Amino acid sequence: MAGPCAGPRQSGRSGTGRGHTLSMAGLRRRQATALLAAAVLAGRTVAATTATSVSAAGADAARWLPWPAERARPALRLPDLDGRVWDLTQEQGRPVVLNFWATWCEPCRAEMASFEVLQKQFQASGLKVVAVNFKEGQEPVRRFQKAQGLSLAMVRDSYGEAAQAWGVHTFPTTFVINPAGRPVLQAVGEVDWGSRAVLQKLQAVL
Repeated sequence: MAGPCAGPRQSGRSGTGRGHTLSMAGLRRRQATALLAAAVLAGRTVAATTATSVSAAGADAARWLPWPAERARPALRLPDLDGRVWDLTQEQGRPVVLNFWATWCEPCRAEMASFEVLQKQFQASGLKVVAVNFKEGQEPVRRFQKAQGLSLAMVRDSYGEAAQAWGVHTFPTTFVINPAGRPVLQAVGEVDWGSRAVLQKLQAVL
């Protein structure tokens, strides 16, 4: 957006042609400013309405993609919030849901509680949700976890290397990994992980 332009300084003389011209210019500037302010306000209103619509539809707006058959699973070894190293290979034999997220991402925050529901629903199969935070420090993540009352396992991708290796370009992005350690599904965008439709989708692949 262009910055404001400095207008000519107002003459101290009134009643002259020049003074009138400057006065009219000032009036025009004020009118233009008022119109611009109204346009900006209207734009904000439209933006707010759009944001609300996207948020409301977010759980149904995710793109579901199959994991390419020819693609190998990237390695994943990251520290948890206590500094202990977690390795995806140690989860072999159980289904894993791997969620790439960030605290500044509104759809990420919105879907997080539904992962708790998902993990509880698949408790018998030992399903584990692992939330991979993107490039944030321990304390912001810990504060979010505590504020939301989450029990999910959380690890930190401090430099974004894991997100790059897994091909993550949008947050949230979630991978569903079967007990054999093979990714089978990828969801790009917000999902209601506790919904019946999603639970049925996962039951079909896990």
